Amino acid sequence: MMGDVYAVYLRELIRLWRQKVRLVTTIVMPLLWLGVIGNAFNNAFKMPFEGDFLSFLTPGILVMTMVFTSTISGITTVFDREFGFLKEMLVAPIKRESILIGKMLGGVTQAILQGAIIIVLAIIMGVNFKGIESIPGMVLTMFLVSVAFVSFGLAVASKMTSMEGFQMVMNFLIQPMIFLSGAFYPTKMLPSWLKIGVKLNPLTYGVDAMRYFAVGINEFNVVIDLTVMIVLSIAFILLGGYLFRKS
Repeated sequence: MMGDVYAVYLRELIRLWRQKVRLVTTIVMPLLWLGVIGNAFNNAFKMPFEGDFLSFLTPGILVMTMVFTSTISGITTVFDREFGFLKEMLVAPIKRESILIGKMLGGVTQAILQGAIIIVLAIIMGVNFKGIESIPGMVLTMFLVSVAFVSFGLAVASKMTSMEGFQMVMNFLIQPMIFLSGAFYPTKMLPSWLKIGVKLNPLTYGVDAMRYFAVGINEFNVVIDLTVMIVLSIAFILLGGYLFRKS
């Protein structure tokens, strides 16, 4: 089984290597947010806690990048279905779980790679992270976020038949989660009726955990943050596995 998983995983990485434009384009938008929006508003906003706006924004942009990368990785499944390659894999003498795990690990690797690039670029721009002791927590949060949303993307992709439809559905589901996660602003500044949506949004806890480990700012309890992300990851893995087996 491990050999089957590795074969699917290696195929996903080779596909990324041959489509370098996909890697570049998913980094350009976060750079615009950090380089233009972050620096432009750095002196315009007085944060309700210690730290500048750019340092506050960076963890949110990091999570946003990983979420989009993770969910869009599911489009490879739709692509394989359209061109018949998925059917060949499904009729091969390997378990469907091997295909799912290989694709999931490939998407997680891509998301964490892009997250690492964003961290390096943020340091170059002058963002002050807590220090080397923050790395394990940041890596753990990156892993949980990417696992959860790669699995979510694969679950949705298992029921989609066109790449256009997949992109529309994912934008419809992910965009509200991003804007209600506190990635761009402190959630304590929101009106009470919006705070309900913030607390019900699982991505809020991923952003909060990343911000805590990265720059020492958080609005919730980090233990609660990680617990929610672990539960979310397990739930989406089970959902993705079930829908993929039924595809």
